[in-house]
Amino acid sequence: MSKNDIYVRGWGAVTTLGWSAAAAAKNLITGNVAPAKTGGAAYLINSEYKSFAVSYEGNPLDKAQKMLEGALDEAIAQAELSPAEIAEAGLFMGTTGGLFIRNEYEFTEEVRKNTGHESPPISCRNRGPGEVTQRIAEKNGIKGMTFTLSMACVSSSHALVVAARLLEQGKIRRAIVVGFEPLLNLTLHGFASLLLYDYDQCRPFCATRSGMQIGEGAGVLILERDKRCPGAKSIYKFVGGYLYNDNNSLTSAGLDGELVKDVVGQTLNISGLSAAEIRAIKAHGTGTKDNDLSEGLGLRKMFDNGLPPVVSLKGALGHALGAAGTMETAVWLSCLEEGAIPKSFGFSALDPEIGFVPAQENNSAPDGAYLCTFFGFGATCTSYLIIKE
Repeated sequence: MSKNDIYVRGWGAVTTLGWSAAAAAKNLITGNVAPAKTGGAAYLINSEYKSFAVSYEGNPLDKAQKMLEGALDEAIAQAELSPAEIAEAGLFMGTTGGLFIRNEYEFTEEVRKNTGHESPPISCRNRGPGEVTQRIAEKNGIKGMTFTLSMACVSSSHALVVAARLLEQGKIRRAIVVGFEPLLNLTLHGFASLLLYDYDQCRPFCATRSGMQIGEGAGVLILERDKRCPGAKSIYKFVGGYLYNDNNSLTSAGLDGELVKDVVGQTLNISGLSAAEIRAIKAHGTGTKDNDLSEGLGLRKMFDNGLPPVVSLKGALGHALGAAGTMETAVWLSCLEEGAIPKSFGFSALDPEIGFVPAQENNSAPDGAYLCTFFGFGATCTSYLIIKE
């Protein structure tokens, strides 16, 4: 991406902090944030795992649909999209759990209905990776191209950059980019089995961190050339998007920070901005040992003594995996609309290897460039800038 004429026309999110991006931002800024807890969803079969669940009375399939609808409705209303504009949009979905929720729900329902009997085999029938995407397109009358990206925790952040590039090339008129991640037993048990789960608290960049805690939710950004958000106080440009995959590592972007530094450097080069112009960083900050070390070292090397405030939202929202990109970006934009950069939750002790403390108090959010980073499993990397005007 080299042109700076891609605008955010609207956004929305459903998170553990509320059924809108605006509500989540206000709770973040006021510190109305609860830690992850057990028992947040009745269908979770292991009571040891704490999670950041979205409050909802009902089954997980209905909840997942409501999360998607809530984020989409907020974004479309803010963008003031007409039915004709929705119809000609491209739809880009980033998800992990969205591919498996129906299978898991059918399995757990079968077990529940046949208490005392042998569990049925887990059915992973191939419904196709685009099932959720297709449902959204049909329900909303979207006729443009559709994509589904499932790349763990960079799924929807990758989708944002891909959509922006297609806009820049004139291949689509506008993009509706969706991140979606329901809370599943599959992901909770999976990350716990990899020893990447923190049974106590999510502690991004903290010396005492021991793993992530899973969250859930949905996020939507609507991107368009030359169309600014009519429902926002400020103008937001999406610039400098950069994608990379490190084939040398199965799990992380190295441990010396060099790859992270290079990814951020490429983002700045594409945007034509310098490190000194970055107002704050919405970091990936999962709370895992290696990922935080890699990202922390890379940011420190890139910015040296000029490191701006660094914030991870995962201590407040949990790690929403495939939804993290759009969900966190939507909440971040709503914070900027409120004129505040929220503090980073879950930190208590400096890690001398990382060498910096993430923001421990709210900061003002002036006009300027804000860096968003995502460094995921499999050494997948996404980085982009959003300029507030």
